[in-house]
Amino acid sequence: MRLLKNLLKVGISLGLFSYLVWISDPQQVLRVLGNVYSEHRLPYVFYALATGFVSVWFLAWRWQIVLNAFQQPYNISRLYGIYLIGMFFNNFLPTSIGGDIVRIYRVAEESDDRTLAFSSVIIERLLGIAATLFLSILALFYVSRFYRDSRLMVVAMLLFVAIIGFFLLMFREKPFTFLLRLFDRFTLLRIGERFNKMIGAIHMLKDRRGVLLSVFILSVLSQASIVFMNYFLAWAFQLQVGLMYLFLVVPVTFLLTMLPSINGVGFRDGGFIFFLSKVGVANAGAISLSFMNVIIPMFISVFGGFLFMIQRKKSKQKEIEAIEESL
Repeated sequence: MRLLKNLLKVGISLGLFSYLVWISDPQQVLRVLGNVYSEHRLPYVFYALATGFVSVWFLAWRWQIVLNAFQQPYNISRLYGIYLIGMFFNNFLPTSIGGDIVRIYRVAEESDDRTLAFSSVIIERLLGIAATLFLSILALFYVSRFYRDSRLMVVAMLLFVAIIGFFLLMFREKPFTFLLRLFDRFTLLRIGERFNKMIGAIHMLKDRRGVLLSVFILSVLSQASIVFMNYFLAWAFQLQVGLMYLFLVVPVTFLLTMLPSINGVGFRDGGFIFFLSKVGVANAGAISLSFMNVIIPMFISVFGGFLFMIQRKKSKQKEIEAIEESL
């Protein structure tokens, strides 16, 4: 079943990406990519790469704050390395073990607390999605003259309110207790047990709401770094697109990567083409920019691969898979 699901993801991603490249004219795509070698544009690619590393640093920092709140002190450089290893698994082994599972495994191995490891990753992930939605909402207000359909704004606001409302409810005893009892009844695939682990961890932070605010702010800064990465790449490719408009494009297309695919390939590209066409960017330019949103994280994650090889003396794939099965 898992093999079939992974093959379906590969088929969807490759099919959609191939179609988008075809309608964008492959020769035009290559011409846009070649622009980085003209008029001293190559330094902008290095600026983009640097902001990519900065983005991961913000993610490691937010994870450190969550773990510290659970009385698990970690050095940020250690978590940065674990994040890079997780990125390596996501980018080079996308049909095998997810990066989040690797991160959970590493913390569970060192803390001997699987629930804590699972909860820390889920909490920072949820707040990361909330931060992405927040940036999307702000950008939609700003670029409303380009995009007049209000449906995207409504969906983004509803999802944002739902996530924040969920956290606030988990701070209250009655809703928290009610959900615990409710999901105790869901025994199929241990869905109820997994959900209760997550809400239990959130409830533990009810008197430390500043922790969640800090995680939210760092998530915003991480997303903003990715926006600046795209802005530098747009300069490298000589694309006429403003920074504020990219604050719409990047967060929204990031959400599209959550659809069934391999690292969002296909869906992200379609999002870039759709939104950038609104400001006059040709399909070839849009898909080139989207393509670099895959290449740069892959390059960064290579360092995670080196770290994994160095530290692999205790990292066994079967053990990681056991963690995945138990969550």
